[in-house]
Amino acid sequence: MLALGVMRGFESVVTDKIIGFDTHIRIEKLFDSGFDLDDEKISEISEIPGVEQIFRIKKAEVMLKANSITEGALLEVMPESALSQLYSVSANYTTGESSQSGLIIGAALADQLEVALTDQILAYDLGSFTDQMGLPAIAATQVQAIYESGMIDYDKSYLYCSPQTMEELFPDSPDTDDFGVFLTDISLTDEVMNQIDQILPYSHLSISWQDRHQTLFNWMKTQQLPIFIIFSLIIIVALVNIASTLILIIMEKRTEIGTLRALGTSRKRIRRIFALEGLMMGLLGTLAGIILSVILAWLQTTFGLISLPSDVYFMDKVSILIGVEDVIGISAGAIGLAILSSLIPAMQASHLQPADTLRDE
Repeated sequence: MLALGVMRGFESVVTDKIIGFDTHIRIEKLFDSGFDLDDEKISEISEIPGVEQIFRIKKAEVMLKANSITEGALLEVMPESALSQLYSVSANYTTGESSQSGLIIGAALADQLEVALTDQILAYDLGSFTDQMGLPAIAATQVQAIYESGMIDYDKSYLYCSPQTMEELFPDSPDTDDFGVFLTDISLTDEVMNQIDQILPYSHLSISWQDRHQTLFNWMKTQQLPIFIIFSLIIIVALVNIASTLILIIMEKRTEIGTLRALGTSRKRIRRIFALEGLMMGLLGTLAGIILSVILAWLQTTFGLISLPSDVYFMDKVSILIGVEDVIGISAGAIGLAILSSLIPAMQASHLQPADTLRDE
């Protein structure tokens, strides 16, 4: 139960952070065709049931310099209304007192550059190298806000600003607009994407948040297989322990079993006695397991006893998520397997002959 809770908790936390770090659907150009979405198509997409907001996203590869330190990052430009929807960013950043526009950077990137709020920073637009005879566009700006999403790799790599700030910094930046789409319900992603694909011209493609982070989700699924195999082996060991315990009990109770058989107790009743004993073992073990699992999960959730490096696992502590359906399913499975493991000893006990057991005494 704890193993499944850890897997579900990890997947839930990572999924929640990824969703809060990205738009639900991205519309990107397949190649530099020169075609763009006109207002009519944008209006059609916005009228699809389930679409909450569609907006332009401009991306730029930039080099940041401060305190003689240089770092590269990906700048994403989007309206403030859209940025507020990225709750992994907007819900976890602090702003300075200055009303001047600037860049919103991650805490990990700020640490690398050794900058704080309102500090001055130089930004180089790397995409302008080819447009200006190898000389990049350079602009001075400030750190408007610092966010901390808990995913260090993302905090190091992504920074944000408004379209107005981008226009002030790099007015000659080429127009390479993507489009972001937020939905009222994320479960409608596939359905809405199918409708968007019917509207888009051939030069554009819609990509969901799952597709954009497919490698990460594939990695999580891969990690589940060895965990499943290991705990299946542990369950097999537990079943063998139950069966061997009952066999030892039968060996100790040979005289009592023989006496019951001599007094006319049926084989069916003998089998039932030992099957019920296996059931009691399963019930007691399951109850103890549930209590221990819930207590340990509560302690971990409340006090964070087991910590993790956030730059590897996207979280700073182990997250455990135990659902009611998991408790019911695992408990029923454990009790059922305990009964099955007791059938062989119960059959063995029912086939003991009264004369043989009493003769041994």
